Amino acid sequence: MSAPVSSALRLALAAVALCAALAVAPLHAQTCTVPGSHATIQEAADDPACVTISLAAQTYPESIVLRRTVTVAGPAAGGAVVQGLVLISGATTVATLRDLRVENGCRPDAVRASGGARIVGDTLDVVRSAGLPCPLTADAIFVDGFEDGSTNAWSSTSP
Repeated sequence: MSAPVSSALRLALAAVALCAALAVAPLHAQTCTVPGSHATIQEAADDPACVTISLAAQTYPESIVLRRTVTVAGPAAGGAVVQGLVLISGATTVATLRDLRVENGCRPDAVRASGGARIVGDTLDVVRSAGLPCPLTADAIFVDGFEDGSTNAWSSTSP
């Protein structure tokens, strides 16, 4: 005759089985929309369920950091414009940028990969447009206007 199994042991075994099932189950891959399911491109990029980020035809004044493999796609007819930077990082990250225009006021490398990341461009336009702001990133050497030629933050005296 077998020994009775305590309810605490049953609960512990059930918890282990549930954790194992969740660890094996893949995230539900989905297409996220901006605007729509997410307010910004970055919000969708930070959502691990978003495998494809579908953009409406409009201007998005934001810089984006992609740290995982994802597709960012504008409408086939065009009209999706990111005014900022698109930075891709991570040794295994592959960012597919499709039917998209990226523009800013100062950086010729408005779309940039680092740490082994790869960029796949399909109808991707990268443009430096005079009159647009110069977005700075955490890796900028100076954050006092040096990159865009503005000396407004500089003083005429030494500290």
